[in-house]
Amino acid sequence: MRSYLYCLLKIVAITCLLSGCNGTDNKSASPVSKPPESDVNKTNLNGRSYYLSLPAKNFDSKKAYKLLLAFHGSGQGAQSMRSMSALESASDNYIVVYPQSKVEEWNEGCNCNKPHRLGIDDLGFIDEVVADVKKKYNIIDDELYAVGFSQGGLFAQNLICNSDLKFNAIASVASPMSVQLSQSCYIENNTHYMMVHGKNDKTLPYYGLTHSNFGLIASEYAIELIAKENDIESPVEVEKTNATTKYVYKNDTHINQLVAIEGGGHSWGFTGFNTTEEVISFFDSVSLNKLDIHSSLYRVGSQPSKDVHVRSMGLEHSGPAIILLSGFNKNFHSDSAWFSLLQPLIAKTHRVHVIERFGNGFSSDVDQPSYASFVSALDKTLNILNEDELIVVSFASANILAHLWQVSPDSHASANLKGMLWVDPDILLPHSISLYQDWPVSWYREVGGDLIEHIQQGNWTERTLGKLAAEREEMNALIPVDYQNDMNWPYFDLISQGRAQIDKQVTRAKEIMNYHDDLASVLNSDIATSVPITVIDTDFESHDIANAEPEYVDGLIKWQQEGTQWSHLISEQSGGQYVPLNNSDHMTVFQHPDEIIKAIANLHNQ
Repeated sequence: MRSYLYCLLKIVAITCLLSGCNGTDNKSASPVSKPPESDVNKTNLNGRSYYLSLPAKNFDSKKAYKLLLAFHGSGQGAQSMRSMSALESASDNYIVVYPQSKVEEWNEGCNCNKPHRLGIDDLGFIDEVVADVKKKYNIIDDELYAVGFSQGGLFAQNLICNSDLKFNAIASVASPMSVQLSQSCYIENNTHYMMVHGKNDKTLPYYGLTHSNFGLIASEYAIELIAKENDIESPVEVEKTNATTKYVYKNDTHINQLVAIEGGGHSWGFTGFNTTEEVISFFDSVSLNKLDIHSSLYRVGSQPSKDVHVRSMGLEHSGPAIILLSGFNKNFHSDSAWFSLLQPLIAKTHRVHVIERFGNGFSSDVDQPSYASFVSALDKTLNILNEDELIVVSFASANILAHLWQVSPDSHASANLKGMLWVDPDILLPHSISLYQDWPVSWYREVGGDLIEHIQQGNWTERTLGKLAAEREEMNALIPVDYQNDMNWPYFDLISQGRAQIDKQVTRAKEIMNYHDDLASVLNSDIATSVPITVIDTDFESHDIANAEPEYVDGLIKWQQEGTQWSHLISEQSGGQYVPLNNSDHMTVFQHPDEIIKAIANLHNQ
């Protein structure tokens, strides 16, 4: 039987929950947000139950969301946890689930309490909850989170140590760690973790509790232990403010931290520390998909699930929507970072959506990424966006995707196409295609799987970082003075630096290999002329010609000449415009955004 002392602790905990105990002045404590007026429903599941809260604003069943589980304290209940934490009020990117314990508390892993004696399998119940939610809603892969308060926080630690589920991050509030769990904890899936604990907590003491049946280790020991189990070997970093002391353990992949609240008691909210916002902020900081108010993931495939990242701005405007598709730069990087200047400029007058191909930015990874393989997903995404009129702007080699989508008999959204703008497109003629398929594409295809294995071992990360730093300097130098304040460098850096991740390096290598077949699929294509196609054609090839070895000069000159003729012909036959830019860089999206905006306006007015 559980000891009298622990029963007393539980009574005190319940009393605190009901009365809002706090070691600080409650009247001055950060107020807990009122639960939003969102869709909330109770689900019965195999004799158990959970409450689910959808995002308070703009829930869209076609979008994909992160999943957050929130565990109540002893004697508290799921609805009380929601009323206290209101987690769904802090972000529109999470579906929040509040599970209900079968008895008054959770089987927290100490093997010493009532649910343990009754054989209640709470870990199994949470497996069922997650599976049930994923059947009903689009949940982003690898974006599973949990937070627990008080005894629910102890159960959250049990998830870290013993759950088969792979959580990206977990938080606990007002919970140290039981001696029993600390002695048996083995973390199989390394996890980001944050503890929040008041130093004056009298219910589950910050400094631990010595007892034969239910001992607690101090929170500072707990965070050190969990960090080591998460393979974090670096020494602790201590950050102090007047209100908190933060103990941070981190390595290249994970962060574990304890936020000690000076003067804080056994509470969710504290003076000067909004726990709800801080927990969500921590989860966002370690998220694999750092989505902001402009970004959404739309589910376009299943088994396995596939999500497309769409960044949307200027939604208050009427008229045709502008769709931005990115192609390669000289390093074969291709994602929404290239539109960090152009999109906010276009959004001043138009709705504008940037759509990222699989494997790029925040879109899902696929085994064989390419332009051709993304055609169907592009059409599905455009149908989800449900725009009446579209102007598609493709940069560089993305004209392959734009063309394949337009001429595909299975593309439904193309019926809404008003016009296209090809910015420095690939020239889809034999000589030019043979140049594109030559080095380095031919070399990537030759080394193939050996190169992928080499990249997966981290051997290209340093050189990738060097290229990214050089790219940033080059883009900065290209942006005209008048547009410097419009450039969104934080977003550029977020997406650009993501290219250094191993999976992104692998995607880039595979796209380069598959680029050969993408080009082969459009060789000598008949370009559709049912809508006007405007072509912006820079003379960036002149730089390549000037720096080429003598034996390559004639081929490069022919490439430039046939590109000019082909681009002029396409724009003329389709009723678009041919816009030549002299002394221009290939990265027109940064150097000449005004020319792109002008060309869009002309298409709009046709």
